[in-house]
Amino acid sequence: MKSKRIIALVTAMLTAASLASCNSSSGTPQSSAPNSSTPQSSEPSSSGGSESSSAPGAGSGPVSGDPITLRVLARTPSFYPNQDFGQVGNMMAYEEMTNIHIEWENVDPGVFNNTLAAAIASDTLPDVILKGSISNTNLSDWGSQGILVDLSGYIDEYAPNFKKLMDENDGIAQAITSPEGGIYGLPQVILSPAMRAPTKLYINKKALAAAEVELPKTMDEFYDMLVAMRDADYNGNGQKDEIPFIAGSSFYTGFHGSFGLRTRGAHHDIVDADPETHEVRIFAATENYRKFLEFMAKMYQNGVVYPEIFTEGVKNVSVLAAEQKLGVIMDTTLYNVPTEYVDDWEGLKLWPAGPDGYDIASNVRSVLHSVGNFAITADCEYPERALQWADYFYSEEGSLFYHAGVEGVNWEKKSDGTLGYTDETQATRTAEMTQDSFIAQFAMWPGGRNPAVMLDNLWGGEYEAEPAATASALLDYASDTIWPFFAWTDEENEVIGTIHDDIKSYITSSTAQIVAGEVQLTDEWWNSFVAQIESMDADKVIDAYTSALTRVYGDSSKF
Repeated sequence: MKSKRIIALVTAMLTAASLASCNSSSGTPQSSAPNSSTPQSSEPSSSGGSESSSAPGAGSGPVSGDPITLRVLARTPSFYPNQDFGQVGNMMAYEEMTNIHIEWENVDPGVFNNTLAAAIASDTLPDVILKGSISNTNLSDWGSQGILVDLSGYIDEYAPNFKKLMDENDGIAQAITSPEGGIYGLPQVILSPAMRAPTKLYINKKALAAAEVELPKTMDEFYDMLVAMRDADYNGNGQKDEIPFIAGSSFYTGFHGSFGLRTRGAHHDIVDADPETHEVRIFAATENYRKFLEFMAKMYQNGVVYPEIFTEGVKNVSVLAAEQKLGVIMDTTLYNVPTEYVDDWEGLKLWPAGPDGYDIASNVRSVLHSVGNFAITADCEYPERALQWADYFYSEEGSLFYHAGVEGVNWEKKSDGTLGYTDETQATRTAEMTQDSFIAQFAMWPGGRNPAVMLDNLWGGEYEAEPAATASALLDYASDTIWPFFAWTDEENEVIGTIHDDIKSYITSSTAQIVAGEVQLTDEWWNSFVAQIESMDADKVIDAYTSALTRVYGDSSKF
């Protein structure tokens, strides 16, 4: 096993980019979990790990039983209390509800991947890996090596809530089941439309009025609107300090769909299917990508994009919005806008069409947000109980518990029938708190990568009225086919984990150089760019995708 885990360490280090953190704050693990030397079979025992007071397979409510301890390695952002999930209100309550004590090894997102890889290589596995967002590439690799437990033999009996979701949504099983039939991790399931379109364009209504233009329907109109906002002095201070457009550092990827690119949704960064022929392709090597580069470079180099976007992204939205300088924000929610200014903003309820008429909202998710958010290792003595612990979060009741805390303590049903936080919970919020740090006091929602289902019964964030309405409208602009996460064969894994990721890195760096004006987009540069992609064994990536797509869809006309 030791030699296999050294191989896994190398694999994990090579694919660390695919497990990139959603939080860049620094910190150190808060506790150290003891080692267990008893690897477990992937076959469930007849006892389920301990005698349970609630029958397996019943579904919905949490399952209790004899007291046990699980060692959990968790990706823990800094906005949680003392960066420790053990101090989160609902996790403390859950220990009493389940009779399962958790020894938390809380690891900062910035070092989580390396910590996990080191644990695998040194034979010091936890029982459970939580919020890991482990890629299907690594899940399959580590599962085949016996590092992770195959959950497929446990789900029917010990995860009835998750089983129900799989039975009702074909895309879930397709995305998490390896070609050999194994399931090595549980995903974040998103059945609410509010969660499926994360990339939105929020427009400042006051800036729009000052610019004296209509809401844009095309990319040309969008650009003209930004120019008019730049020159309108809508904050009335007599200075040319307006910032027409601000977004995350990879802002340009949000506009792929306007150029007929990334036509198969959010989960695949460089490969899609031609919208006319369904041919599988690396879309950056198409002429439409050149049109896309030219347009993005025009936006950035003509002063309608926040000049510090590559280094600061949306970090300064709160300050800039308060100073009345922003025209358009590309973001998931309006949380970064100070409360007193939120009503000034509206989401664009369409996706602007590009030069060839494509108006695809390309960053749309399948029914999964992410995969590999809960995995049980071979060292776990109680895989049945561990799986039951997570399964509750895939029920309607458990989803509320996971995302919003304890009913009657943190949230309640209001007199108008809506759900919301209790007055006592609201009173804990201070002026310095972000929304994430507020919720992190009592629930596990912040930071994402959650082993849970998200339904329409939540509130806040993407569920606020404007983000939710915008997301729902954008689904009308999504492609008919959204590719799920793919479970790769061992041979495909080798290609995706090396060649695919190398090509992706090359495309990303080259695109940023063109957009920022560091390199000029000449015929010579473009021909060299396309030739370089092809020379990096792009055909092997296409073959791997075609093989996976054939398993999922069969007929190539459905790709």
